[in-house]
Amino acid sequence: MKWIELTINTSEEASDAISGLLLEKGANGTEVVDPYAFRQVLESNKYLDYADNGLIESYGTDVAVKAWFSDDVDIETLINDIQASLQNLAQYMDIGTGEIKTVLRDDQEWKDTWKQYFKPFNFTEKIVVKPSWEEYRPKGDEIVIELDPGTAFGTGTHETTRMCALLGEKHLKKGDKVLDLGCGTAILALSAVKLGASKALAVDIDDAACKAARLNVEMNGESSRIEVRKGELKSISGETFDLIFVNIIADIILEVSADIKYYTKNNTRVILSGIIKSRRDEVIEAYKAQGFTLVEEMTQGEWVAVVFSA
Repeated sequence: MKWIELTINTSEEASDAISGLLLEKGANGTEVVDPYAFRQVLESNKYLDYADNGLIESYGTDVAVKAWFSDDVDIETLINDIQASLQNLAQYMDIGTGEIKTVLRDDQEWKDTWKQYFKPFNFTEKIVVKPSWEEYRPKGDEIVIELDPGTAFGTGTHETTRMCALLGEKHLKKGDKVLDLGCGTAILALSAVKLGASKALAVDIDDAACKAARLNVEMNGESSRIEVRKGELKSISGETFDLIFVNIIADIILEVSADIKYYTKNNTRVILSGIIKSRRDEVIEAYKAQGFTLVEEMTQGEWVAVVFSA
């Protein structure tokens, strides 16, 4: 499979907002490359003398936001749409040069090179996520989740997923039935059952995500408690849940606002993430209009996550 890698040169200030913008435009994932942060790491490292000067200089001075799109998108229309959004964003913050570049990448490049950057990490206070190819010995009562993302979004390192997990850890009750809508790798469904949920339904419209989710559920020995299903919210009929994760983008979160109440019980907690700061109020008002009560919100970088009660 081929991917279009799109790069925008920007400023540190605008990098999170542009990352969110690209996800809303349909990107399968984003990465912020910040040469200033890279240099800070080197300058604080006692082995700085061993860093190759050519490597340091190759990072340049501009912050770059990279995003990956399926190669079947209309690239000209996409770039025009992004440029219009960047012009709008420039009214509120410094976006740097805003230069856009694209290159066609092969799926094999992702498969062969990205794994070197994915290491075990603390997902929440109780959960450690480790790649399936890495060795890790749990400390104390740590819960370990093995993950192989494949080409699906959701390694757990992005702020939106981390906030969902942190809020889920706080609001989950033992025995809860959980819905993970837009599940990606099923990391949130896995976290929920490891923390005491009785069952979870992981749903995504993407074939690659469902394939990765099923692999991860089986690898973690949770096939009896987690069902992975391809589809959207309306494909789930006659089921209600105690806790619902919706970790997608603001447009989809708004789109399902009128229907999600049909999948709730009394006191169901609905955790929404993937909301860029500029759309926080819009999302909150839409869910309040459907009768939900705002319980809590969390912010990391340019992202907001909220908890509603039915």
